[in-house]
Amino acid sequence: MAGVILPKIHVERIMDPLIFLAGPIRSAPNWQDEAIGLLFSMRREIVIASPRRERNARLLPYYLCGREDFFHRQRAWERHYLDMASRTGAVMFWLPGEEKHSCRKSYGAMTRIELGQWMTNYRNDSSVRLCVGSDGRFSELDTIVYDLYLDAPDMKVFKSLEETCAEAIRLSLRE
Repeated sequence: MAGVILPKIHVERIMDPLIFLAGPIRSAPNWQDEAIGLLFSMRREIVIASPRRERNARLLPYYLCGREDFFHRQRAWERHYLDMASRTGAVMFWLPGEEKHSCRKSYGAMTRIELGQWMTNYRNDSSVRLCVGSDGRFSELDTIVYDLYLDAPDMKVFKSLEETCAEAIRLSLRE
């Protein structure tokens, strides 16, 4: 049952490893669609949860169907699949630089909160399946790398989306 789960869709049974694409959406490049292509090129038997709502015509055959009224808001959907991915696949953070600036909202605000939460989860339980990568242009990346060094000294911050996807696949296959 490989495929992509989009926001607010609830899939009852997921038999393959689940990878959650965590990272900025607003003002960010559409890295999620690129990651989906990379992940499926590396392994076909995975399920990917992508919080980006826009549908890409090229990916239409991969979108999974399910209940659309299960979650009362997207955040509930995200929390559900983040928790599941951390145990049965991988939570994959990709931190790209801001593509177009908006003064109305801080870039990557929720990503920073989520990453902090998952770093703490990992520090308290190293069985949490988490990986992080960045193109090097994400603001305050040096501080994030430093905190990861302290909280997860065995975790590497990958420098390309392809390397980060490969790590997510590796983690998702871990017994």
